[in-house]
Amino acid sequence: MTRLLKTLSQLGSLSIALATLSTLPACTDPTGPVYGDWYGFNPLPTPQGNISIELVLDGGPTASSGRYRLHRQSFWAEDMMFNRSDSLDGTWTLKEYTVDGKIWRNVFLKGPELHISHYVLLPNGYLTPATDQNTPDMGQGGWLCCRLAPRARNSFGYGRV
Repeated sequence: MTRLLKTLSQLGSLSIALATLSTLPACTDPTGPVYGDWYGFNPLPTPQGNISIELVLDGGPTASSGRYRLHRQSFWAEDMMFNRSDSLDGTWTLKEYTVDGKIWRNVFLKGPELHISHYVLLPNGYLTPATDQNTPDMGQGGWLCCRLAPRARNSFGYGRV
């Protein structure tokens, strides 16, 4: 009888473990809690210096706001003592603006120490800094300088936008 109870107890533990494992694939479902994931490099005012940016917007596929995570790392080629790495977070909001008959999806970041807090989400998935008119800056200060490329979709749901 004792042996039977012990076996049943072990089977109970096994079934709980199997039930827990069966829910884990949902964590890697592409419809996970990440709205989008981008990366890019922005120049620094020094030869061969740049800032690496990684930006993740958390939220469901139809979200219009949520929290963001941004990792910024500066690389100064001439003076390594100024190299640094920052992890920032805050909130984001998505708003659509119609300008000259075209709809532009604007992403606003709110948080401390941001160099760029207003982007336009382009149809190709890129984020580019926005102008004061809520349109993409396709010039030297935007597309040519500071755009962020979308990461490819993967099992964690990143890059769904």
